[in-house]
Amino acid sequence: MKSVVEVMIDSKELLETAFADMSPDDIAVLEMVAKPCTFPIGFDICQEGEEGDRLYIIGEGWTDIIVHAENGQEIVVDKIGPGAYFGEMSLLGQTTRSATIRTKTECYMLEISHEDFEKAIVTNPSLLRRMMHRIIGHLRRNDRAVIQELNRANGELVEAYDELAEQEALRSKFVMTLTHEIRSPLTKMRGYLDLVNKGAMNEQMLSVAMGHITRNVEHMVGLTNDMFLLYEMNPAQPQYTPVDLPDLLVEALQITRENMGDSTTAVQFNLAPNLPPVVADRKTLLLALRALLGNAFKYDPNDQPVTVNAYCQESEIAIAIEDKGIGIPSAEHERIFDPFYRLEEEGSTYLFPGIGVGLTIAKFIVTRHNGRIEVDSKPGSGSTFTVYLPLK
Repeated sequence: MKSVVEVMIDSKELLETAFADMSPDDIAVLEMVAKPCTFPIGFDICQEGEEGDRLYIIGEGWTDIIVHAENGQEIVVDKIGPGAYFGEMSLLGQTTRSATIRTKTECYMLEISHEDFEKAIVTNPSLLRRMMHRIIGHLRRNDRAVIQELNRANGELVEAYDELAEQEALRSKFVMTLTHEIRSPLTKMRGYLDLVNKGAMNEQMLSVAMGHITRNVEHMVGLTNDMFLLYEMNPAQPQYTPVDLPDLLVEALQITRENMGDSTTAVQFNLAPNLPPVVADRKTLLLALRALLGNAFKYDPNDQPVTVNAYCQESEIAIAIEDKGIGIPSAEHERIFDPFYRLEEEGSTYLFPGIGVGLTIAKFIVTRHNGRIEVDSKPGSGSTFTVYLPLK
C-alpha cells in the first residue's frame, strides 16, 4: 500500500499520463497546485447534484460513475481507473456535479481546487485555454458513454415492461378461465340439486342427475389439482442433484393417484436395468412427471392401462408415458402446451377436469432442465409423451 509521500513523488508522472498533450511547463504548473488524497472503498467522492470545486485525477484504484433515473434507481454508466480524471468543470468555477463518483477500491488521487487553479493561470494564462480544450473533448466523450448506457438501460426497462404486460395478460386470462371453469360446473350442480330438493325427479331422472353431478364434482377436483400444481411451482433457482429415477416415478404415481382419487387404473413400468441417476431439481421434476401422469389418467375416460417406459438413449434418459385415451390431432400437438388451452369443445362427449396448465408446467420444467418433450398421438389411438433429459 502506497503512502501519501509516494503518491506525491509520482504526481508528475500521473499528470503527464492524464494530460498527455500538455507541455512540460503546463505539467509543472499543475504539479505545483495538485495535492494527494486517499479515499476508502465505497466512498462517494462527489454526489450527483451537489456543488463541487475540485478536479480529481486517479493514481491508483477504481471508481464507478453513477447517474440516477427519474425513479431514483442508480445506473452505473462507466468505471474509471488510473490515469482518468473527473470533476474537470469545477476548474472553471463552482459547478453542479452531473454524476456520483463512488470508489470500488481504495483510491489514491491528486486533487486540484478551483481556487488553486485560478492562482496558477495568473502566471500561465495559456494553460486555461488548453485546459478548456481538453475539458470540452472529455465532456463529449463522457456524454456519449452516458447516452449509450442510458439507452441500454432503457432497452432493459422496455423489455421488463413488456414482460410485465405479458404476465398481466396471462394473469387476466387465468382469472377469466378459472372463473368460467368454476362457474360452469357449479351452475350445473346447483340446477340438478334444486330439482332434486323440489322432488321433481323420478328414480330414472335422479340417476341421470347424480351422474351429471358426479362428473362436475370430478371437474372441480381437477381444477383443484391444477391449482395445487401452480401453487407448488417454484420459479426460484433450481437445485440440481443426482436423482434416482425409479423412486421419483413411483412417488409421482402415488401423488397422482391420491390427488385424482384413482386407485384402479393399471400402470405398467418398463424401466431399463441399471438406469443411471438423472441430474435434476427433484421437486420440480416431480411436478412435471405428476402433470404428465395426471394427463394420461384424465384423458382416458375408459381407465385403460398406462405404460411408463424409461431407458437411456445416447447421452439422454428418456421417460415415455403412454395412454390409450382419446388422442390428440396432429394440428394441436404444439398448442396443447399453451397455458389454459383445452382440447374439449362445447358439446363434446367427454368433460375433462382441469384448467389446462399441466402440460405448460411440464414443458417449462423440462426445458429448464435442458431437456425436451415430444408428443406422438392421433385421435382415437392414445398419446405418448416422451421426456428427454441430459445425463449430465
